[in-house]
Amino acid sequence: MAVAVDSDRVLVFGDFRLDMADERLWSAHGPVKLGNKAFGVLRLLAEQQGRLITKDTLFETVWNGTIVSESALTSVIKELRRALSDESRTPRYIESVYGRGYRFIADVAADSTAAHAAPAAQMPAAGVQAQIGPPPSLYVPQFESLGTDEAQRANAAVVREEVLFALSRFRSVRLLSDPTAQSRSAGDFGDRDYRLSVKLAHDRAFVRLSHLPSQAIVWADNVALGDSRAEPDADPLVRRIAAAALPRLHDDLLVRLPEHPRDVYDRYLQAKLRMRSQISFAEARHLTATWERLIADHPQFAPAYPALTRLYNTDFCYSGLGSTGEAERSRAYELAHRAFALDPAEAHLQTVKGWSHLWAGEAALARQHLDEAVRLNSYDSSRLVEVATALMYLDDLGSAGDLLERCRSLNPLATDDPDEELGLLHLLREEYEEAARQLALVRRHHPDDRPGTALTIKGELYALLAAVGSGAADVQERARRWRESVAQRWQGQEPLDEERLRAWALYHNPVQDDARRAWLGALLDQAMRA
Repeated sequence: MAVAVDSDRVLVFGDFRLDMADERLWSAHGPVKLGNKAFGVLRLLAEQQGRLITKDTLFETVWNGTIVSESALTSVIKELRRALSDESRTPRYIESVYGRGYRFIADVAADSTAAHAAPAAQMPAAGVQAQIGPPPSLYVPQFESLGTDEAQRANAAVVREEVLFALSRFRSVRLLSDPTAQSRSAGDFGDRDYRLSVKLAHDRAFVRLSHLPSQAIVWADNVALGDSRAEPDADPLVRRIAAAALPRLHDDLLVRLPEHPRDVYDRYLQAKLRMRSQISFAEARHLTATWERLIADHPQFAPAYPALTRLYNTDFCYSGLGSTGEAERSRAYELAHRAFALDPAEAHLQTVKGWSHLWAGEAALARQHLDEAVRLNSYDSSRLVEVATALMYLDDLGSAGDLLERCRSLNPLATDDPDEELGLLHLLREEYEEAARQLALVRRHHPDDRPGTALTIKGELYALLAAVGSGAADVQERARRWRESVAQRWQGQEPLDEERLRAWALYHNPVQDDARRAWLGALLDQAMRA
């Protein structure tokens, strides 16, 4: 339906605002450069949202009847698609109607209050770089001992130092030891400020994570420490904080995101939130463009790099199978090296660097960075799973198993266990029935889940290969379902066939040992013949 607009209004659609008076397009990250013709075409399409606008109408209106070739309009549409990060095959904004014209398919609203007065955080002045903004701050005041014994008070100080040492390994939070934090008012803190409070009573620690401006309790727990009269065992407390408190802090951050980003860190968090729920190929491509823009605007902002490298290395989080090639893989390799140079002490960037070498077949270099990632932070379960999976492809199944067991000891809930990765481990050990049992435990919801299953597309493959190895009766049915899963997501330039299916599966399981790779290929061939 057409949207009623005045010349001084703003049209709002998706992440964009089209300012009629100023003749500018704004994204959530600032102004988007558009030529005069592109602005005119976008305005007409958006004003007539949902209606087919013929090519003749566009030529008569935007070009004022001037005789130009049809390629002029095609070029303008391409310019708009680039500006909106829109895909012609899976459009979110502009739909092509073959041989006739175009239709604007996104919802459009008119906002008369926004013209000439858009929030500065949403629309920074041209040429002015937005502030990076700080990561979340975690205040850790002195631990309180509820006992009167001098040794217990001394133990509280010791436990705190161990907790601070472990938390300092997490570069995603800014760790602060501020003795005045307890006495300051809520208004003195920013909305990314949190406090970790710990009280020690005999053999137990009472832990509380709170959001300082709102005083809301984000997470609380109590942890057994052993006999506090002797030297306390701080490791259970450290593990619980690392595995439960810090993830809850980051979840709370995402819930509290403002509607419009105020700084680069907000842009990063918004993209990270969208990454969690991304399910379609078009959305993944849009996210890729978002990360690319963020890095182009702020090349020194290291946290933005890992997500983009993952998108390029995994067929856009396995939403568009077969869609990436040498260009995307080379880009991922370049990004991994740039990120590592920015902050080599960050465990996450060590794993990104290690995986970049793994994808490139550089096994020795991969191992070096993976080992360093664990040395830098042995409390981050996400990093441990990444390293363990890479070690499986390097055929070090023993070390991979040790890391996955440590990850299980960190996870506060059994549902958070790395069951899919443990399934792969048992598969590579040729423990087929145990692999099938482990994969049957998977109940997580991944961004690349296929409806009706808790397994990822690779997890479905592992379950199929485990069924082949164990001689299960349902191999043929599993093989059929897995082919269908791949076909539903196939975005390769060439149609999917058995050869491309096999090549895709082997590439995305980058086993480095030739004998192990041949074994995996033989097992896959057996499944395909079922």
